[in-house]
Amino acid sequence: MKKNRKNLALLLLAASLLAGCAGQSNSQSSQSSQAKSEKKAESKASSKSAAKSAASSAVSSTKSSSSQASSKSAASSSQRADANRMGTLTSQLRVKLPGMLLPAADGLGQGSSNLNIRYTSSSSQNVVYYSVGNSPLALNDSRIASEKPYAVLTEKKNVADASSLINYQKPKTGLPAVKIASNVTGTEEGAAGSTYLQFNQGQWSFVVRASNVQGQKPLPTAQKLLSLYQQYGLPDTAAKSSVQVDVGESLGSLNTVITWAKGSSVYQLKAHSTETAFKMLKSLS
Repeated sequence: MKKNRKNLALLLLAASLLAGCAGQSNSQSSQSSQAKSEKKAESKASSKSAAKSAASSAVSSTKSSSSQASSKSAASSSQRADANRMGTLTSQLRVKLPGMLLPAADGLGQGSSNLNIRYTSSSSQNVVYYSVGNSPLALNDSRIASEKPYAVLTEKKNVADASSLINYQKPKTGLPAVKIASNVTGTEEGAAGSTYLQFNQGQWSFVVRASNVQGQKPLPTAQKLLSLYQQYGLPDTAAKSSVQVDVGESLGSLNTVITWAKGSSVYQLKAHSTETAFKMLKSLS
């Protein structure tokens, strides 16, 4: 009887232990399942967040590209409008001044949208004035006369002696030599409070004048002048022609003077900027 009771107690203890293990196993399984569910939820949330981020980045990139394209398009349209203004005015000039050589480029770095042109014409000469105003005006509008021209192009017609107008300077000897570039040497002389630096290239003489009173030096301007000549060239001419530049550039100063012959006409372009003058002459036709 005692043995039966002891065996029964042992069986109950074993059953209790087995139930506890099963409960613990179920609890661990439940916790594991819950952890898996949480990881899946986190993974889904992460995927959604990444997708939203990618979509936002794509939209931002598209907007940025669209903005850049819009800016480029606006700049391109502005440049075309500026070029069209010069083209339109030049086309009108060709009708008014048939046979005269005219530039297709205004030579400006800015202000092209307000480019204005007026001209005068007679049997002996044509004169074209280029200026930048507060607003674009029609060709030869009377108000343009009050604007300071940044360039003036003159054609003297039926000239018997072109040399008297061109003022070409022959290469000089017996004067101090000045090296302008590795293969170009000029000469320098002083007169009347100024220093003159001269060099020659082909049919062209180049003279730069600097004011001693203002402490100016001609060499830097001469070097820039040579560089512009090598970059842009000058009009074709069979006659000896000239370029004269006073050191210093300012609006309305017209310190650059380029004179040459074409057929029976003598042309002269005066400009406040040497680079502007070369750009205009490069487009001459």
